[in-house]
Amino acid sequence: MNKNARNLVIAAVVAATLLVAVVVALLLNRTSDSTPSASDSATNSATATPSPEAGGDPTASGTPNPEPSAPSQQLKELVQGLWRLDPDDPMAVGDVDADVVVQIYYDFRCGYCAQAATQTEPQMQHYVDDGTVRIEYHNLAILGDESVLLAQGSVAAANQGKFLEYHSYIYDHQVAGNPVEATEDALVAVAKEIGVADLDQFRTDMTSEAAVAAVADGRTTAQNLGITGTPAFIVGYSYLPGFVPIETMDQVIAAELARPAA
Repeated sequence: MNKNARNLVIAAVVAATLLVAVVVALLLNRTSDSTPSASDSATNSATATPSPEAGGDPTASGTPNPEPSAPSQQLKELVQGLWRLDPDDPMAVGDVDADVVVQIYYDFRCGYCAQAATQTEPQMQHYVDDGTVRIEYHNLAILGDESVLLAQGSVAAANQGKFLEYHSYIYDHQVAGNPVEATEDALVAVAKEIGVADLDQFRTDMTSEAAVAAVADGRTTAQNLGITGTPAFIVGYSYLPGFVPIETMDQVIAAELARPAA
């Protein structure tokens, strides 16, 4: 084995070790032992429309630890390594120096993701406005080829600064019972509706190698972290799989604000 190949293998082993450590650390820092597992969330998210009969209660409704401990240095470094913190990131909202970074992993065909996008996220806006929270969005397209194309459409929209409008449009229509058809033509029509300037470029970007790779990489990264279901949230240093109502989100954000520094 040559030196370059050996270095690549070593890097891969190190990366895998770190990802496993993230999984363990996040699980140890869940808001409650009763919180559903990520795999449970995957089962519950397998239908495009939320339903109590879809496989159990998907809500992450545990009570946060009222006295959160300081994150270990390892956990702090690993979780912060997931943050993008780019002021020009088209798939994020909020100040890069916000007190709490919220990472959301979602699938555009997931009914509980739509529920979170239309219920919880709007009620978090005041945290974004006052600089308390930054939200970073991550595609986790796991519900088939249609999910993948919808995710690629979001990348194309993001390229022209219209990710949030795309995100809202797709989920609003899903909740209204009029889901967007996952075809190239339908998504170009969505792009036109939300004001994407260059529709030809949108179409090209949607199926480009870059968009395909971005969505595939996002899925691989999330699954390596142990996140196999949607929606999933990493709020500060706490991991919450499943739909999170605003009451629980408020409690978790408060707990993270109260968490001592490492």
